[in-house]
Amino acid sequence: MPISEKAQRAWKAGTAVVTAWTAWYGLFHIDYGPHEHVFSELQRWYRRKIDDMLGINLDTARQIENSKQQSASGAVGSQSQSEDEKR
Repeated sequence: MPISEKAQRAWKAGTAVVTAWTAWYGLFHIDYGPHEHVFSELQRWYRRKIDDMLGINLDTARQIENSKQQSASGAVGSQSQSEDEKR
């Protein structure tokens, strides 16, 4: 029983969408491990573009992370100092 032309067009369109999504995901999102590979530069470019589009500045993010780590280590150090003072 052959399927109708409308169903064939829908099947072809669905196949094209799934194929395009699979290629996009494979190029930009799959983690191929810590070593350099053929898609490394393309993935870095894509991530930079996404970060720019979202307004994420890598240097600012690193500064925020460093300040969080410093404040956390400072809080631990001051906490142990205050415990020593109580004794």
